[in-house]
Amino acid sequence: MDSPLDVRKRTKTSKPDPASGIMAGSVHFLVLVAWLTFQSNGVSAETVRIAVASNFHPTLTKLVQAVPKEPDTEYVLISGSTGVLYSQISNGAPFDILMAADKVRPALLDTQGLIEAGSRKTYAVGRLALWAPRPTFPVNEVFLQNFQGNLAIANPEIAPYGVAAKELLSPLDLSKIRLIKGNNVGQAFHFVQTENAQAGLVALSQVLHSRISKKFFWPVDQGLYKPIEQQMVTMNQSPGTIEFTAFLTTDAAMRIISNDGYQLPGPREN
Repeated sequence: MDSPLDVRKRTKTSKPDPASGIMAGSVHFLVLVAWLTFQSNGVSAETVRIAVASNFHPTLTKLVQAVPKEPDTEYVLISGSTGVLYSQISNGAPFDILMAADKVRPALLDTQGLIEAGSRKTYAVGRLALWAPRPTFPVNEVFLQNFQGNLAIANPEIAPYGVAAKELLSPLDLSKIRLIKGNNVGQAFHFVQTENAQAGLVALSQVLHSRISKKFFWPVDQGLYKPIEQQMVTMNQSPGTIEFTAFLTTDAAMRIISNDGYQLPGPREN
């Protein structure tokens, strides 16, 4: 028998094939790559739809589990690359919140007047990690400089972690490296996980979430790429949206974000 708490926080999860991603230019108006709902007694008075960059999806899952929500509030998480999520919002996708992996797309939405005025803010600063499951010598900067083979990265055209990876790689000789580009950093991680790439530049949060041994990854020095400042925006001021954004400012939420490998934001900079 469910306890009262279990009844209030029934959870349904769907684990998508990470290789599918959300394809740029898809004819689908909305592709649910990953979703998570919380509801009470089968009744949902309010549904809060949160579009989230794929790197932050595991952390957001923890956050929505921890937020003290109203018993009839339902959260739906839609995960994909920031570029594709931005495109969907620009074309009218019915999201309530966007948690992007950069600050460029939120700023564009702000300029276009598609968000609540003053809602744009940085919620986390992401970090790159070099992950090699079967290294022949220590995984560090020297390993990357001498790497030969398939290296997975997120597509820099649509994914902010791909932009950071491209910047990191720019001084290196890439003649012996074949870049395998995923639609998002989640797909880049999957390419390494399935041995389609011998190494990958992924999110530090991903390797920490997956409990990968420290000997198999290198948290890339942050001075080697521009900060991955991840911003969020809201599209309305519904009770559920206000409730969630207020929770993000609490110590409990900030602990979750920090423990998952993100830096906490400093003073707000738009």
